[in-house]
Amino acid sequence: MFKQDRGSLKVWIHFFIPYALLLTGFLGVGLYAYDRTTSLVESHTKETAYAFLEQTKEILDRRFTELETIAEQAASSTKVQSFQYVDRPFAGTNPIRILELKKDLFDYSLFNHFLLNYYMIFPHSEFVVSPRSSYSLRQFYDLEFRNENQSYEDWLKELKVRTSAKTFFPGRTATFQNKHVSVVTYMQSFGSQERSGIVLMLIDNAQIQSMLHKLDSSNGGFVVITDAKGEIISRTGANTDIRSAASLTDGFNPIDIDGQRMLVTKTTSRYNGWTYLTAQPESYVLEKVNSIKQLILTIMLIGLVLGLFAALLFSYRNSRPLWMLLRMLPTGRMAGGHSPNRNAWDFVRTSVTNLIVSHDYLSEKMDQQVPLIRSGFYDRLLRGHYLSNKDIAAAMEHSRETWEGEYFAVSILMIAGYEGTYSEAMLTELDFRKIAIRDIIATGYGRTISTHDLGENQIGLLLNGDAASPSSFMDEVRNHLTTLHHRIAGALSVQVYITVGGCYTQLTEISRSYEEARLLREREHFTEQRPIMFHDEESPALPTYYYPPDVELRLINLVKSGNVPETELLLDQIRQNNLEQNHLPVAVTRVLIHELTGTLLKCCESEDTDRQQDEVKSALAASEANRTPKSAFEQLVVAFLYLCRQQHDRKKSHNNQLKQDLIQHLEEHYMRTELSLSELAERFNYAEAYISYFFKEQTGVNFSDYLESIRMNHARRLLQESDMSVNEIAGWVGYYSLNSFSRAFKRANGVSATEFRRQARSGI
Repeated sequence: MFKQDRGSLKVWIHFFIPYALLLTGFLGVGLYAYDRTTSLVESHTKETAYAFLEQTKEILDRRFTELETIAEQAASSTKVQSFQYVDRPFAGTNPIRILELKKDLFDYSLFNHFLLNYYMIFPHSEFVVSPRSSYSLRQFYDLEFRNENQSYEDWLKELKVRTSAKTFFPGRTATFQNKHVSVVTYMQSFGSQERSGIVLMLIDNAQIQSMLHKLDSSNGGFVVITDAKGEIISRTGANTDIRSAASLTDGFNPIDIDGQRMLVTKTTSRYNGWTYLTAQPESYVLEKVNSIKQLILTIMLIGLVLGLFAALLFSYRNSRPLWMLLRMLPTGRMAGGHSPNRNAWDFVRTSVTNLIVSHDYLSEKMDQQVPLIRSGFYDRLLRGHYLSNKDIAAAMEHSRETWEGEYFAVSILMIAGYEGTYSEAMLTELDFRKIAIRDIIATGYGRTISTHDLGENQIGLLLNGDAASPSSFMDEVRNHLTTLHHRIAGALSVQVYITVGGCYTQLTEISRSYEEARLLREREHFTEQRPIMFHDEESPALPTYYYPPDVELRLINLVKSGNVPETELLLDQIRQNNLEQNHLPVAVTRVLIHELTGTLLKCCESEDTDRQQDEVKSALAASEANRTPKSAFEQLVVAFLYLCRQQHDRKKSHNNQLKQDLIQHLEEHYMRTELSLSELAERFNYAEAYISYFFKEQTGVNFSDYLESIRMNHARRLLQESDMSVNEIAGWVGYYSLNSFSRAFKRANGVSATEFRRQARSGI
């Protein structure tokens, strides 16, 4: 992201330079006029009592002593000392250490208004942490704090060339948390020379100046604080040259400064050797001279603002298409022999090339994984692990499998001659024959027959197609399998036996057809004269009911998931197969009823409600009383559906509450710039992927779109009802910068924030 921002900045500078050169000429003329005019300006001063100056000095000395104590306490923390040896702070488990480090740092700015904030800087790992946030060095300079008119590189040099363990930097105008403030910077180093760290403290220069304002006057007086080297730390009042007062002794002294009679009070701190100097004029500067100075300065500032605005506007308009393209491109580069990018156009070319290469590479990898995904899909499908047609359709899309027919049937193909113990040579031979058989099927039948390896000497065949009726489809299946049997025998000289399950139309019933084919394989005896057997043609067997383990497992899963429609459908299938289509003896039917009763008990929750206990007791009584099997079965159906609906209502209630909590959290914390899906996941103790899916399912929009909608609503209200600047509104509604807010507002409303405010107030 930051590489893209640097690329965009380079493009913008490329367009900005010509306009800046024109502006420089205008400023040169203005500066010459201003310099000629300021020679007429006389500085005015006033007398300030020595006692007030001494008191101010003592207060500031105590404040700076507190800051040094805070810095030493922070640097002495064991977590801070140990973090100096971390090379990659955002890798592995280091983010957890960062959270622990942030908790270990006390937020002194909560009660010390003299301190804006303090940060622990680790130059070796380019990492910055404070009690409330953590950044890389570049992020810290771009988003948290930077000195105006100072580049990031100059700031790094300033960190590295500090000459002592404790260093104060003069008050300068800076951007702190998207606000322009005047800051005195204090840095204190700690650690070893190889693994050193820096405590960076941002002192509110406005607090210092508010104390100094008590000592100057509105008629030209000034107060200056200088360090032991004579560098100005902070000042207030007139911008008067104080070099002539530097040699004065402590106390009260009348001198001439810039041709004016001044009364100067000076004192030196014993704590740090700083000099506190205040001066007052004996006469005031002529009013007309001040008016001329103010007029020229105003003209210069207006010209500067207009010139900068025009330069920024034109350079932005011309560079915007290119840097918008740069932002869309990824910053990473594929391994290869690409030469360094000389400009933005080279970057665009190499990025597009890398995107194409990456796409081809990922497509190749996905193609390699498709057989494994498809094998897992068939394995779960045949064993009835999918609860609904919707789940099966999603899995089909993922495995790149498609079926076009209405009817389905499953058969099991067994290669004869491989019974008993398998040797390594036998398994190798068997694998080759399976491959040959699957090749014959793929070549001759395409999508009509899909194959799946069932292990040992068995291959599962899924037959799909359209026909006028189920019987017509099964006739086609018979023809296909007969032809396939002859082809295998002729091409491979291999004897195979095939069992075929029933014909069904629902995807969830494919497992039933497979179970029928599997049971037929276990019960029947194959001969060369009868190599293919169908479920509908099997020999009469002992009366038994249809309730295999996979159907029971699926029923339990459906009830516990609260899927009422699928539960009703499965119970209806059990009814059709056992009570309506098969005329089972009463004793066998009662065994089925008892087994279903056991399944019902497995579905019960550990914390039973009174209503649930009543339903279960009623079902148990129905299975034991002298009632018909159909009546007992229907009573069990009522109990199953009650448990399913109860689970569905519980799940729905939980989802509604979670949805309300999420929306309420966004409404209350939308102004926080760090608000994200990961924070919501941590706050509500869910996986980030689940929160994203749940939010989209419940609200119909993505999390980011919903959060942007909330922020835009508040931004529009503030633009209409308040006098806050656009920059202040951007920070108020949770955006890091004015640029990101402006892009989001234009995308959501079709006009810029400034134009929206103008239209709202003009009634358009």
